[in-house]
Amino acid sequence: MGDSLASLVEKLQELGLTKREAEVYLAIWMKNGATVKELLDLLDVHQPQLYNIIQSLIRKGFVKASAGRPRIYMASDIVPLIDVQKMKLDLLKESLQEGLIKLRNRTEEETPYISIVRSLEGILASIIEIINSAEIEIRAELPYIVFKELKQYLLSALQRGVNLYLLVYPEEEAFGEFQMFKDRVKIKTSELGNFLLVISDLSVAVYSKRRFFSSKKLPVSNSEVYGYEIQEKDLLLRLLNIHNNLWRKAKEVICWEHTPEVYPKVLLEFSMALDEIENLFKLGYVPIVTVEGRYVKDGQPVKLTGKARSINMAGIISNFVLDIGTREVTIGGFDAEVEDIEAQKVIIEKIIKKPKGGKP
Repeated sequence: MGDSLASLVEKLQELGLTKREAEVYLAIWMKNGATVKELLDLLDVHQPQLYNIIQSLIRKGFVKASAGRPRIYMASDIVPLIDVQKMKLDLLKESLQEGLIKLRNRTEEETPYISIVRSLEGILASIIEIINSAEIEIRAELPYIVFKELKQYLLSALQRGVNLYLLVYPEEEAFGEFQMFKDRVKIKTSELGNFLLVISDLSVAVYSKRRFFSSKKLPVSNSEVYGYEIQEKDLLLRLLNIHNNLWRKAKEVICWEHTPEVYPKVLLEFSMALDEIENLFKLGYVPIVTVEGRYVKDGQPVKLTGKARSINMAGIISNFVLDIGTREVTIGGFDAEVEDIEAQKVIIEKIIKKPKGGKP
C-alpha cells in the first residue's frame, strides 16, 4: 500500500474505523463497488473476517449493499458521512457540557440514600445527630412526647443561630423557653399530625409513623418501632408538601415580628420563603431578596439580588417574581421547570415600606 493510501487509512481511523475497516472501505471505493470474491482477491483477509468487517461498515454507514446476487457492496460518499459525524459531535458536546455542569454543581444532598432506623432510642439518636449538624434551619413535625425528649437539643440549635420551624401535636403549652429566640423560631400546634419528621438544612431527615407515638392507641413495643433516615431531596420535598398543608392550618404559638430589625434571614426551604414574602407583602413591605441557585434552562449557577414583586400560586406551580433592575425573572423551588431560576437558597436581605400609590 502506497504512502497516500496509508495516509487515507489513518484519516479514516480518525473517523472511527479500524485499520482493517479502512482498508476494505478504500478497496470498495477504488473499484466503485465490489463483491466479496473481488475483495478477497484484493485483500489479505479471510472470508469470515471480511464478512464481519463489511457488516460493521454497513452499520456505521460507510458501505451499502445491493439486493441482488452476487451482492455488490458500494462505498458511501465521505462528505455526508463527515457531516453526520459533525452533527453527532455537536450533540455530544452539548450533552457533555450540560452533564459536566450538573456534576460540578452537584451538592452532597444529591447523593441519595435511605436507611432504616430501629427502636425509639435509634430514632431519637438519629434525630439528635441531624439537629446537632444543622447550620441554617430545622423543619420539624413532632408528637409532643418526642418533642419533650428533644427540647434541649432544639434550644441548643437556636443558641447556635439556627432557624427553627416546629409543629407539635397534640396542642400543649410548653414553649416558654423558646420565647427568647423568637426572632429565629416559628412554633405551631395541631390536635393531630401527619408523622414524625425532622429535616436539617433541607439535606437529611428522619421520618417515622405517627402510629408509633400515639397516646390514644395501645402502645407499640419498642422492638416494633422503626423509622428512616433520608438523604434524597426529592423525597424530602414530597414529605414537606404534606407537612406544609398542615403547617398553614395549624395554630401559631410563637412567630417573629415582621419588622426591619429581623432581617437578613436565610431560607432554604422554598415554601417557607414564599410564605415569608407573602406576609411581608400583606404588611406593605417590599422585600429585597438575594437568590442563589441555577438557571432552569442550562443548569448554570446564578446569584441575583432584587426586589420581590409578586407571588404566583396556581395548582402545583409556586413562584415569585424578582425585579433585578434590568429585567424581571421568575424564581421557583426545587425541581423548577416553568420558572427562570431554581432557587437553592433565598435570603431576605432587608425590607422597605412600599410608598402609597406606587412601588419603590
